[in-house]
Amino acid sequence: MASDRERFKIRNSLICLLKAVEGKVTTVELRNESTVSGFVEHVDAYMNVTMTDVSFRNYKGKVSSFEQFFVQGINIRFVQIPDEVDMKKAIEFYANLDRKRAEEIREELRNATMLKMQRKERNYKKSEEMRIKKQMKLRKEQQKGEQIATIDHTLKKDKNGS
Repeated sequence: MASDRERFKIRNSLICLLKAVEGKVTTVELRNESTVSGFVEHVDAYMNVTMTDVSFRNYKGKVSSFEQFFVQGINIRFVQIPDEVDMKKAIEFYANLDRKRAEEIREELRNATMLKMQRKERNYKKSEEMRIKKQMKLRKEQQKGEQIATIDHTLKKDKNGS
């Protein structure tokens, strides 16, 4: 996973073209006149390239094969972009990547906010129901108390009247 700094560099430089070469076979020309041809596994924001199934040709013309090869970005002079890479689309993709990500995050926040509001509403409804039940229970108890008081009052009248 790339850091914020690396994502910024990829998005704001032509390194995005190198990122588009990931997963493709290409040739990297080095500053010392050597070339490295092979399958590009990974490119980071500092132009470091990891390649597999590599054919390395040094400046004298001697060819060597390697299963894996790592090229530091500082040693790269040119990278041949394969014809199958649409450079315009690659640049647009990486330029808009953070916007897409920001939209996804905004959508996640909206969903989380809606869920939180729904939970609050449910909790409020439950507390309201509980409050109403308590009030009804108190009213019933008050009515029972009033009935008992009325019965007591009636009984006292009957005793006094008799």
